[in-house]
Amino acid sequence: MAQLITQFEEACSNVEPEADDVENASSAHGEVRTALEADADLSALGIDSILIGSYKRHVSIRRVKDVDVFSKTDGLDMAAGDALDLFGRVLIGAFGDERVERQDRSIKVLFSEFSLHVDAVPARPCGNCWEIPDRDGEWQKTNPEELTELSSAMNDRYDDRYVPVVKLVRQTRRHNLGKRPGGLFFEILTYHAFDGGLEGDNIGELYVAALRSIADQLVDYVNDGDVADPAMDDAVIMIRATESQKEGAADSFAEVATRAEEALADVDRCRAAKVFRDILGKNSDDKWVFPMPSGCNDDGTARTVATAIAGDRHVPAGNRRFA
Repeated sequence: MAQLITQFEEACSNVEPEADDVENASSAHGEVRTALEADADLSALGIDSILIGSYKRHVSIRRVKDVDVFSKTDGLDMAAGDALDLFGRVLIGAFGDERVERQDRSIKVLFSEFSLHVDAVPARPCGNCWEIPDRDGEWQKTNPEELTELSSAMNDRYDDRYVPVVKLVRQTRRHNLGKRPGGLFFEILTYHAFDGGLEGDNIGELYVAALRSIADQLVDYVNDGDVADPAMDDAVIMIRATESQKEGAADSFAEVATRAEEALADVDRCRAAKVFRDILGKNSDDKWVFPMPSGCNDDGTARTVATAIAGDRHVPAGNRRFA
């Protein structure tokens, strides 16, 4: 059985955001938050901007290209479109028209020096949750802070192995699928996989088990099923994906899960490592995420170990390690 524990640990490292990205994201978030909270109109609404999204939940993978600023208020008693207009006016005043773009659900502020952008999301209270603009110009209920708490609790429940697996799943989605369904959807599927109970003593085993659960959930989803929103009661996840994209995701992850299970059970660690390398692909630095073990060629075969003939004075150099 090829567990490849060291290689999975390195794979997790290879999808981690780089230190510069983390610092730049923090700086950009701080600038947008300061601009919003300095505005008199928003200040009167008790604005409190916080960090949300994959970056906040520590499940971002290399590179960090966007940061979400969730701007809680005491109440935006106006249409969702008017709230976006208000936030747009404030941010254009702070950063200039050329750096600010209105989107369906947020106001984007470009930080070209960091090669990233910040999405400022207006939010108003709705019971114990919040409402944010939706793509139809209405208000949509959400609870990102609860999702952050759930993610942290799940990571504790699985001895800090949940977050690394989410990152590997996000990388798997990025490498094997197109733009949609997106990373958040697969994070939610991974949450449900872990919440249902996964068996595994290490990241590799849990990753493979999560892939099978995700594949099964996608089949149910394609067959007119729903994916529950774990952060809100009686709510489901809504995504922007065509039926073809949903079906493609289900087919792709069914294949990926089967290949991963076979690789994990394979006694040939070189062959198994090649499968995981192909499944995870390369990161944004064009580096293979999953490393080949020592003694293995890139094609998944074992390296030939040269042997010395009795009486030879010179033995070919080697690392004295065997496959």
